[in-house]
Amino acid sequence: MAEKKKDARDLLDTKSTDSTSNEINTLVVKSLTNLEEKVEAIDWKLWEIYNIIKSYVENPSVPQPSQPQANASDVATELAKLLGSSDGEKKSVVKKLFG
Repeated sequence: MAEKKKDARDLLDTKSTDSTSNEINTLVVKSLTNLEEKVEAIDWKLWEIYNIIKSYVENPSVPQPSQPQANASDVATELAKLLGSSDGEKKSVVKKLFG
């Protein structure tokens, strides 16, 4: 008979007194716990999104919050400030914008 291949689950199931194995087991448990917490956080955010969409569908007349729009004159003023500042040396437009 062919011997069954061992994977990480089999290694975790074997009770070993080896210190390296115990350290690996500890790391695996910590990693799985961390992943579980992240999945729970994602699940909670998805539940919140679901409730927002559900409330909008059930009552579309309620005004929904929206992201503020950028004013073209404000953007132009900021660009003019960035392009107009001179440090004594000539800089390219890219260097003025991105340093």
